[in-house]
Amino acid sequence: MSPASKKKKMVLVLLGSPREDGNSTRLAYAFADGASLHGHTVESIRLSALKLKPCTVCGSCRETVAAGCVQKDDLQAVYPLLRKADVVVFATPLHFYTWSTWLKILMDRLYCLAPHRPRNLRGKTTALLATAADSSAGAFAGLKATYRLTASYMGWESIGEILVPGVEAEGDIAGKPKTLKKAEALGAALA
Repeated sequence: MSPASKKKKMVLVLLGSPREDGNSTRLAYAFADGASLHGHTVESIRLSALKLKPCTVCGSCRETVAAGCVQKDDLQAVYPLLRKADVVVFATPLHFYTWSTWLKILMDRLYCLAPHRPRNLRGKTTALLATAADSSAGAFAGLKATYRLTASYMGWESIGEILVPGVEAEGDIAGKPKTLKKAEALGAALA
């Protein structure tokens, strides 16, 4: 299929790093460049810039199926973007072997959009982009398991995972041009 005949996608990139120019953010921008150069619409959200409240397990989203999350914070503006997106990209630095704090809050708060709810996120295409200071690829085991279990539960199709160990200082990822090209190619390959 030629690039011109591909269906154009709405791509939502969730940036989990508190660093404006962090390694996972640069990795995400490489993905976004690949997608936008092929005509897809890309929107990025820096989660650390939002006011987010953690899930309190209040159960309100279970009582009234269409209620959604009752927490009144900046995620209320993100939920419609999640529903509208064809592709959701999770970009995070590794924090204690899993999501960053901001991405973890968002993931917990997706319960109101779980597969058994009328307003769910079933059928999304997703990708995981992660960086770590740890030089061992094994450091990503917990994050990979969490991402894969979540994708399976939510009914998502993962198009890939790019996991980059050994990038600690801001900008270290610039020393891995092949990895940045790989992220760009993943974004460009959206069908």
